[in-house]
Amino acid sequence: MAAAMLCALLTGCAEPDRPEDVFWEMYRRQATQTVVHTRREYFETPEAAAARTMVRVSDEIYDYASGRHVGTGIEHWRGRSVVRTRCVDGAQYGYLPSRQVWDGPESSALCQVSSRPGLGDGVIPGGLTDSQAEEMIASLRGAHHFLTPLAPVPVDVDGHRYLRIEVRVRPVEGFDMPHLLFALRDAGLDPGTYPFQPADDTRGGADLTYYADPVTLLPEFVHRRPLRAGPVVRVEYLHPATVPENPLADTTPWTLRW
Repeated sequence: MAAAMLCALLTGCAEPDRPEDVFWEMYRRQATQTVVHTRREYFETPEAAAARTMVRVSDEIYDYASGRHVGTGIEHWRGRSVVRTRCVDGAQYGYLPSRQVWDGPESSALCQVSSRPGLGDGVIPGGLTDSQAEEMIASLRGAHHFLTPLAPVPVDVDGHRYLRIEVRVRPVEGFDMPHLLFALRDAGLDPGTYPFQPADDTRGGADLTYYADPVTLLPEFVHRRPLRAGPVVRVEYLHPATVPENPLADTTPWTLRW
């Protein structure tokens, strides 16, 4: 089914019967990834996102099979960029740029995976089995008009082809993002302990724009914008996702590619 849909979109050989299925296939493929690696920019308001005076990047890697985690906090401020902290399997390290060394480790509640909202994009979890992903998707599709994917559009960005998928997020029964936790529960998982935090519950809805690789149909980038006052989030997925052998070796203050 996925191959036929992609053929229709990229070559015009046919019109897909349900173009929204491309989004749900992308959702399934990303949700069943064993390792998730994302970089996220978070701005409290659209005005702060436009100004970009201070940009904080969260770089998060989590292996759902082994439980290994590496999370890094990075700041870009007025042309200066620095790695601030790094969490490695529950221990926190602080980087001292003047000496180019790490201070630590020390125990920190902020390094628990449950305290790391920067992991993933807040809409698609990771580490699910195929059956759990199917159950979660069925639950989300049952919450009518909570997530409404529009027809994908092939686009070229910096010489690369992507599928741009717009998704409307609208409150259902007074909730928007908590429906993701309801769906996780419907898949037989405990939302209180599973390493996944849903996006900010604005109760006012949001618009999502995904850019997916047309070959793997995995998300590469997503932009979340609130319909009214609320945070703006930009997330980049890194594929293939792996946990580094030496998590403290790289002190590059990463930015998002886009």
